[in-house]
Amino acid sequence: LKGEKSEPGEVRVRILNGGAPSGSAQKELDHLQIEAGVTKSENAGNAPAEVAKTTLEYDPAQADQARRLADILGLSGSAMKPGESVTNSQGLPTMTLTLGKDFKGAGIKLNASSMETPDVDKSTADKVQCAS
Repeated sequence: LKGEKSEPGEVRVRILNGGAPSGSAQKELDHLQIEAGVTKSENAGNAPAEVAKTTLEYDPAQADQARRLADILGLSGSAMKPGESVTNSQGLPTMTLTLGKDFKGAGIKLNASSMETPDVDKSTADKVQCAS
């Protein structure tokens, strides 16, 4: 995934549910728009068929957008499918993200199993602590 990456606000993507739990496309849309800043995204409903793996199809001219979205989602290079863009509801070319059976939930990176647990201060209800 080497190369230039678009700003999150420049990424245009439509999300299809292709085998993830019901409601996943809307939950991922909410996460992308609110948490990740991918404001030019839309829910496109169910995919025509179920898929085992989450994929991102994009036009080669959208490679910088695809790299940014792959970074946000934790997509591997094998999940990225150069192909054709589709036209979104504003009439602009957009990528297609199809959530597969491997989708772990909105905001959870697909490569999350390889991430280490962050080292953070922990607090418990039985101790009085001041935030510093």
